[in-house]
Amino acid sequence: MNEKMNIQNHNSYLLVDLGAVRENARAIISSLGAGTELIPVLKDDAYGLGIIPVASTLCELPEIRTLAVAHVCEGLALRAAGIDRELLVMGASLPFQLGASVEAGLTLACSRRGFLLELSAAAERCGKRAKTQIKIDTGLHRIGLELDELDMLLEEYAACAGNVEITGAFSHFSNIADNVLNDREFALFLHAVERLRSGGVALPTVHMACSASSERCRQYNLDAVRCGRRLYMERPDWQTGAIREAASWRAFITQVKQRRAGESVGYGGAVTLERDSLVATVGVGYGDGLNLDLFRIHAPVLAGGKECPMLACCMDQCMIDVTGTDCRVGDEITFFGYDAEGKFLSSQRVAAMVNSNEGCGLTSALSPRVVRVYAK
Repeated sequence: MNEKMNIQNHNSYLLVDLGAVRENARAIISSLGAGTELIPVLKDDAYGLGIIPVASTLCELPEIRTLAVAHVCEGLALRAAGIDRELLVMGASLPFQLGASVEAGLTLACSRRGFLLELSAAAERCGKRAKTQIKIDTGLHRIGLELDELDMLLEEYAACAGNVEITGAFSHFSNIADNVLNDREFALFLHAVERLRSGGVALPTVHMACSASSERCRQYNLDAVRCGRRLYMERPDWQTGAIREAASWRAFITQVKQRRAGESVGYGGAVTLERDSLVATVGVGYGDGLNLDLFRIHAPVLAGGKECPMLACCMDQCMIDVTGTDCRVGDEITFFGYDAEGKFLSSQRVAAMVNSNEGCGLTSALSPRVVRVYAK
């Protein structure tokens, strides 16, 4: 099936500009300086953009040696697709996942006492040496080893070093907006790293920086920076122009009707029209991942060359006020990103309207019913 037919057989599509992803990665690499590498974070299907196409594109860059994911299943999917870079699983892996992980050569996070011994046993059963990175809990209190647990970790490592290779250590900031807290957590991480190294662990790569910290707090960069959101968009309050938004969500109008003032639109009379309006129905709803909060504030979409307000949303359809346009059935509307004429509605701007988790929260929410289409 060609790309045009694939689009036409769906009511909406997410157009992913892989060329923009690649150039964004290049821009990040050039901003990091010598001695600091980029670790792209491809969790949650690369924030909804498609983990395999995005990973394949990033692997065109020889500077990228490691990719990060959240769960074992994501790492296994990348291996099955032929991705041969180091794959760091940042989340906690379950005991019954260790065998498949070792067989696939995944690098697992060691985030609890006893894990190294379990991993060593799995490696011995597989006849392969396992790889791990030590996850340090510096304050997020999600997963990770705390300072008073490191002596026990060193004892476990001494018992299984023949089966397990430690390739690094990492942590995560708990609130990147708090500079004082950042400094305290960073110092705690460095202290943990020094404790491990003095205990005989080499730790070739240590990293704590994320997208947000790498944009404004380069002192935290260390050996590597893990970037997820920054691969696809800049912070809304830190626009340099170096990063181009890579995804555009477009859908098709299925009906256009003139409605009179006083008529209601949507379930339960969600909206009562204050004036005569041209109302377009679009074959997309919250079942596709459309954020309902956007309708409560009548957030804009791009339709007919202008910004038009959302009116009401159902599971599979929504209604847009397209008054003042010449929209017809089959025309496209754009929820965020670029329309076909190059007009732009930033996903970061849209997400900020409802305090969403930035624009990547919008893309991550999109269901499989939104077909992903790729442009180089």
